[in-house]
Amino acid sequence: MRIKLWFAGITGLVIGVSAAAAQAFFKVQPPVAYGYCMVCHPGTMVAWLMNNYLGTNFPISRAFVLFPSLLAVGVIIGAVVAANKNKEIGWRTSPARKKYMAVLFGFLIANFALIAAGCPLRFGLLVSYGSVSGVILLVSLIVGIGLASVYLRLRKES
Repeated sequence: MRIKLWFAGITGLVIGVSAAAAQAFFKVQPPVAYGYCMVCHPGTMVAWLMNNYLGTNFPISRAFVLFPSLLAVGVIIGAVVAANKNKEIGWRTSPARKKYMAVLFGFLIANFALIAAGCPLRFGLLVSYGSVSGVILLVSLIVGIGLASVYLRLRKES
């Protein structure tokens, strides 16, 4: 079964308008600009677990005061189930020549994402809320992607 593009657009529009209406008319207050992120959500989950079981007092979003953010766990379980169903599950070697550099860069990317307080989806949400810092973050992200693309193209040509 193939989903038509217009159907996906209408679905997104209905969900967006419904969420805005729920927030405006029924005082449903989700966390402001809290998007989907495989860096922030696991961090929130670990902070929630430590606060509730070790007695620490790490700051967490008000949406996760009662229950932890299990989004990352769900994504990993879903990915494993999908890979198993399609017979693609298994260990693979990395195509990176310098594996320690791949680990280092992955660590740096995760930490820079935490320093920037989120992910590209959150930046877009902040911009839609009219946040000046969101605009700065999104423009910085776009400039960084552009510079990295130019660097990779120049490196490939030489």
